[in-house]
Amino acid sequence: MAITLNNTIQNARFRLTNGPVGQFLKWWGDALRDAMPARLRERMQYARRKLLIQMRDGEIALSVDNAKAIQALDVISAEQDPQLQQQRIREIVQQHELDELGRDLLLSEDVVLRTRVTMPLATETNLAQALAYEMDKNTPFRADEVFFGWRGLVRDRENGQLCLELFVTPREGVVTQVEQLKQLGLPPTGVDINSADGPLGMNLLPEAMRFRIVNQQVRINWMIAAVTVFLLVFVMAQSLWLREHQVEVIGEAIENVRAEAQAVQQIRKQIDDASEAASFLQVRKIDNGYKVELLAELTRILPDNTYLDRLSMNEGQIQMQGKSGNAQSLIELINASPYFENASFRGPTRLDSRSGKEIFDLTADVTKMGGA
Repeated sequence: MAITLNNTIQNARFRLTNGPVGQFLKWWGDALRDAMPARLRERMQYARRKLLIQMRDGEIALSVDNAKAIQALDVISAEQDPQLQQQRIREIVQQHELDELGRDLLLSEDVVLRTRVTMPLATETNLAQALAYEMDKNTPFRADEVFFGWRGLVRDRENGQLCLELFVTPREGVVTQVEQLKQLGLPPTGVDINSADGPLGMNLLPEAMRFRIVNQQVRINWMIAAVTVFLLVFVMAQSLWLREHQVEVIGEAIENVRAEAQAVQQIRKQIDDASEAASFLQVRKIDNGYKVELLAELTRILPDNTYLDRLSMNEGQIQMQGKSGNAQSLIELINASPYFENASFRGPTRLDSRSGKEIFDLTADVTKMGGA
C-alpha cells in the first residue's frame, strides 16, 4: 500500500514537472527569479545548493552545486583511516555550511544503462511498477537487480503510448557506495548521474533508502510563511468582521435617527394641530370681524322706519330684504356710506298692505374699507 502510494505520488510529481503546467511554472519561476534583486537572487541560489559526492579510483571527491556552477571542495583518499576521513568530512561540511543540504551520490555514465522505452499510455498512473514489471524486456536485468529512473516523458495520445528515456544502474555497486558513505557520516539523499553537462537532476535511489535531512532554516521559513498566511487571513477576516460590524452600527444609528425623526414629525404634527385648534377662534374672529362692522354701519345709516327681514353678507357683497317707509331713499343712504357702493334694487318694490310699507330687495358692493 505504501509503495503504491509512493509510486503514485512520484508519477504525479513527474507529470506535473514535465507537463505543460510544470513547464509554465518553471518559466514563470525563472522570470520572477530574474526580476528579483541580485542580492535576494544570490540568497535563493545559496539556499538551493547541493553537496555532490563522487567515489572513483579509491577517492571520494566532494563538490557543491551552487545552481550556477559546480565548485570542487576536496578529494579524500579512501585508504585513509576512517576516523581521519570522518573528521575531514565534518570540517568540510561545517566550513561550507553543508549540514542541512541535500547530498547526491554521482554515478559516472559508464555504469548506467540508458535506453529509450515505449509503454502503453494506461501505465502512466503506475509507471514505476510497470517499468519494473517490464524491466527484463527492456534491459538485460531484472527489476530486483537494478535501481532505475526515467525522464523525458512524452505522451502519444493518438497511438496510446508513452515514450521515455530509462536509466538503469546495478543495485549492488550503488548499495556498496551508500553503505560506505553512511559509515563516513555522509548518507546520501539521492543518487544522480554525472554527465558532461553536469548532474542530470534525477534520483535513482528508492524512497526507502533516501536519507532525510531536516533543514531547520527551511522549516523556519515555512513556519514564518504559515504564520504570515494565518495573519493575512486573520486580518482579512477581521476587516470583513469590522466592516460588517460598522454596517450594523450604521444601520442601528440610521434606525435610531429614523425613529427620532418620526417622533419629531409626530410632535410637529401635534403642535400644528394644537396651533390650528388654538387659532380657530382667532381666525373666525378675523374672518368675521368686518361683518360686525358692516352690521353696525347698516344700523347707523338705515332710518327708523326701515327694518330688515333678511341680511346676507358674502365676500365683497351684501344683500338685504326688508320693509321701509321710503325704499327709494335707501339707495342714496347706502351709497353715501364709505362701506358700500353700487347699491341697487334686485327687483321692483312692492307695497305691503298690512304695514303700509314698501317691500324691497337690495344689493350693494362692499368697499375696500368695509372689507378690510
